[in-house]
Amino acid sequence: MFLIFVFVATLFWFILKLNDSVTQTFRVRLNFENVPDSVVFISNRPSDIHVTVRDKGTNILRSGVIKNPVIDVNFRDYSNSGVLRLSKSDLTAELKSSFGSSVQIVSTSIDSLRLLYTEEPGKRVPVEVKIHAEASSGNVIAGTPVPLTSGVLIYSFGNEKDTVNRVRTKPLNIRGLSQTTEVTAHIQPINGIKIVPDTVKVRINVEPLVHKEGLVKVETRGVPSGEQLLLFPNTVPVSYYIPMSKFSDGDIPLTVTVDYKDTHIYKGNRLPLTITSYPPFIVNPEVKSDSVEYTLVRRNR
Repeated sequence: MFLIFVFVATLFWFILKLNDSVTQTFRVRLNFENVPDSVVFISNRPSDIHVTVRDKGTNILRSGVIKNPVIDVNFRDYSNSGVLRLSKSDLTAELKSSFGSSVQIVSTSIDSLRLLYTEEPGKRVPVEVKIHAEASSGNVIAGTPVPLTSGVLIYSFGNEKDTVNRVRTKPLNIRGLSQTTEVTAHIQPINGIKIVPDTVKVRINVEPLVHKEGLVKVETRGVPSGEQLLLFPNTVPVSYYIPMSKFSDGDIPLTVTVDYKDTHIYKGNRLPLTITSYPPFIVNPEVKSDSVEYTLVRRNR
């Protein structure tokens, strides 16, 4: 009997407290209605706002707790010439409609709403990828990272989109790749421009490195007119690592040279060999011999 009376007393106390005025903060969802399919919002639409209200506890319980508060924004009522406006008084009226006319709006996270939109078709532009990728040991990045979409659509309230010819991804650094990988890259925002989609998938091709050897003809540099450098041998063995897909390529894209000026620096009849150029997909190139013999021939005038 004692417990029953305690429960009844607690129930009466709770009912009496509900008649007192209380202050509570709610997250109110914004629901945009009757938006035509041709409309694209340039401004980011908020999905909800935070509202602090004051009212009797019974009203707060009914309108804020039991019923999930929602503001239904009718596009046709608040849009005109590319701008959707919801003034402070409009927002207050919508909140009172959701919570009840007796509620007092103490504060809101936004006091008004102004969203830009357009009904013009978007302009398709290419995506420039800004990704720095590094492969793990024994592998190499094959080519440049490639976006998997042909482009993105851009929209603007005015004619801003006419001056934009491409968009770029935000810089991204990726290391230690051991296999071909797809990553999501975010598009760098542009003021006054809506980009759809604002992310793209990018493929980073990774290939294993394989060892390759071959012979390369030695080229001469800086030989003055009337003279000739004869080299023995005139081809030298080289080795390097190359992506597997290029292993069967016929030509060896390495340039090995000797310099005429070295004939005045080094004694004897040998000139040092130098690798002067090679493509970026070649790794750790080296010449198997460090020098070749030479004979200097001067032509008769």
